[in-house]
Amino acid sequence: MATKPIPYPNFDNIIIWRHAEAEQADFELGEQDNERQLTIKGRHQAKRMARWLKEHLPKNTVLVCSPAVRAVQTAEALNYKIQLNNALKPSASLIDVLHELTQYQQQKNILIVGHQPWLGELVAYLFEQTVVEIGDIQSLSVKKGAVWWLRRQDSEKTSALHAGYTLRAMQIPSLL
Repeated sequence: MATKPIPYPNFDNIIIWRHAEAEQADFELGEQDNERQLTIKGRHQAKRMARWLKEHLPKNTVLVCSPAVRAVQTAEALNYKIQLNNALKPSASLIDVLHELTQYQQQKNILIVGHQPWLGELVAYLFEQTVVEIGDIQSLSVKKGAVWWLRRQDSEKTSALHAGYTLRAMQIPSLL
């Protein structure tokens, strides 16, 4: 059976926002990971980052979010229309995320609210300047509440197969 080719995102801007600080789940009591809510500190982190994003986001940025409560609460701080995407769950793989992002390719700018480790893997993958195997990708640390803003490089400098992204901005709540 042939494997599906791994898609490469083709957005002008990909803004990655990790959910803010959340409560710990007590799995022995039956608490579910997806139901974890933001802490008071996490709510403040989300509000600070949302203020910064409102000042800097390009027009017509689509907001795509994990269905986990902590991610939704983080995204809600921005007061944008949220498109929940069940495939962006905490346990998602990088390959699943890349395939899922293809449905938004008509958009120029995307803001993704999600989770480690796949957010860090996505950032590392997008920084690669050549086509690489998914298994060779390292993960970068994306702190809770942090934003990594990646901008597509000039197409004249990159191949048609791999656009390549550069870091436009990286922001953490404690600096705001």
